[in-house]
Amino acid sequence: MPKTELLKVIFDQPDEVFFPGQPISGRVVLTTKENYKARAVNIKILGLAHTSWKNYENACKFNGSSISIRPRSIHYSANVNYLDYTQLLWTCEDGKNELAAGEYVWPFSYTLPTSIPPSFEGKYGYVRYTVKVEVDRPWRKDKAKKMCITVSPLLDLNVIPHSLTQINHQASENISFCCFQGGILEMSLNIPKTGFVPGETVPLNVHLINHSSTSVNNIKAQMLQQCKFTGYKSGATYNYGGDFERNEKMSDKIQRIKFDTKKVVKVCQKLEVPAKNEHKFVLELRIPSVTPTINQFSPVITVEYILQVNVDGLVRCESSILLGSVPIHQYLPPAYYQQDPNLPPSKPTPIGAPPPGYGPLPTDDSEKGADAPYPLDLYPNVNDEKVPNPNEDPTKDGTAVLPSAPPSYQESMYGKAGTVLDAKENGPYVPKYPVFNNLPVYNPTAPPPE
Repeated sequence: MPKTELLKVIFDQPDEVFFPGQPISGRVVLTTKENYKARAVNIKILGLAHTSWKNYENACKFNGSSISIRPRSIHYSANVNYLDYTQLLWTCEDGKNELAAGEYVWPFSYTLPTSIPPSFEGKYGYVRYTVKVEVDRPWRKDKAKKMCITVSPLLDLNVIPHSLTQINHQASENISFCCFQGGILEMSLNIPKTGFVPGETVPLNVHLINHSSTSVNNIKAQMLQQCKFTGYKSGATYNYGGDFERNEKMSDKIQRIKFDTKKVVKVCQKLEVPAKNEHKFVLELRIPSVTPTINQFSPVITVEYILQVNVDGLVRCESSILLGSVPIHQYLPPAYYQQDPNLPPSKPTPIGAPPPGYGPLPTDDSEKGADAPYPLDLYPNVNDEKVPNPNEDPTKDGTAVLPSAPPSYQESMYGKAGTVLDAKENGPYVPKYPVFNNLPVYNPTAPPPE
């Protein structure tokens, strides 16, 4: 667009973070210093989950009496269309197809569905929501302004019963050196609860019993983000909320699963546990800005979190945790929450079956661990609850309970490097996630100081 014209989108929500069920509203502003050829102006709001990667697989080729095996590249991909909304903001009615010099302001509004996944950017896929303004110009290339917005999840840990369930794991290893028997090294890991939020500190209570004849010197704890992407040979497209019969028969397609594991946070500590001794101590991991767990409304992308504790590379404990967007308020000081006693509790909803409108998508869940940290048939249902606005009083008009100090919305810790696929389409984009600072550390099972 020439320098004499300026096209911009101004959201009523300045941080450009929205909740499922919340309206996206604002105004489109077009400023021109001279008459401007145009037929119409419209705004499009799109929501898409997309996966894509290439596998190299062996293929047999017959050549007369011989057979040769050659690797070939096979593309796997999938699309889930969540939103496809268009609003006409202005159209020329006098046939002149021209806007006079001046400033034009057009309001827009669209309410997001309640059953959509949060924004996410991964190595082999993404969940992306975009707003695009297009100026239809006669005999000229259309002018457009496109930008990404963040949809933040509503995953309330208070309505998931297992969020407060303690995690206990034990592991042991027989340490030996060449032909000499070293003895047993035992490790017990306790995590006081299962559900956490970004910004919160995860306490890891570790008990080491060293029956071996050598000392233990190092321990490492880390939190990993495990992403699972589903794709189909030659691609597949699914329209969310539509009639399943009109969608492609995914059961007839060849499906593949792709995993990507990223480090979220790590801590290493020197320690000294002599032979024939034991030691109790606490490690702490503060969760940075990452997406909460994604395990609903997203048949092609899931995100889960794993905690690992490793002693001298010999003994390892591992467990899954649940990452939400509303912290557990049971253990917080009363002043931290201004809960309305008349507020009805949120209701869980089954997720064993696909969300409404999905149909029987084939998935391979054999990789899912048996020790999932939450029941697979429970997940918060916000369909009947009012959606909170981060800029409003958290108890006003009976909105869902949120901390009296609202979260800050911080860019994903992976930054622009986390946006891999189709990055040039939208320019640099980093999703924002709720981060709760200064939450007290909940650790009633901490060992006494030695």
